[in-house]
Amino acid sequence: MPKQKAADQTEQRRVELMDHVCYSICIGNEFQTLRAVRERNELGMPGRIPDELTEWKYDLITQKALIMQSLHEIGIPVSLLDRTNTEFIRKIYGAADTGECLRISEQMAVRFCRMNSLKEVRRYSMLVQKVIQETDRDLSQPLTLQYFSNMLNVNSSYLSNLFSKEVGMTLTEYVTAQRISYAADQLLTTQQPIKTIAKKSGIPDVQYFSRLFKRRTGQTPSQYRESYEKILPENQ
Repeated sequence: MPKQKAADQTEQRRVELMDHVCYSICIGNEFQTLRAVRERNELGMPGRIPDELTEWKYDLITQKALIMQSLHEIGIPVSLLDRTNTEFIRKIYGAADTGECLRISEQMAVRFCRMNSLKEVRRYSMLVQKVIQETDRDLSQPLTLQYFSNMLNVNSSYLSNLFSKEVGMTLTEYVTAQRISYAADQLLTTQQPIKTIAKKSGIPDVQYFSRLFKRRTGQTPSQYRESYEKILPENQ
């Protein structure tokens, strides 16, 4: 009986920590999010499934569903969650061991944590929403004002003025901010080379990427990655 009581208490703590993970993600607090995720991971799995790896994968799928539901409830459109959802489905099913599952849980929490800044997108006009959604879809594209005006078949001056009025920054400033935000996320959650991250961010010139990143964050990409060393998923 004492053993069962301890198991019940552990499971209750797992539930409480999952609630805390969802809350921390919804307020955008990465530090609290990672701390709760790691404490929950340290508790391990309850052992309801003989295959430990399979149990971890099921748990990750449940975590993802709960996080996405929480983000949707605070106003983040499903369309903006889909790409990240698909990415982590592939990672979860492809995980080779429990160590990789632990890393995925941290990566997933950080990635979703940063999505709450998109929750105001529904307040914008349809044209501005389409610009934001296209930017989120593929940052490697040449996301210039002319690119968007051609894509949306609207006057470039009109689109520029509309975007600045609604978003509070120019379209170029917004795209640049998204590129740097994405790059920062990749530096934190992956071990990809900086030149690869620069290309995926839509800034293939590594030297220019580094200068722009430092101007925006106060650190070079290498310094940024090193400064987050304590919360960067460990390589195993």
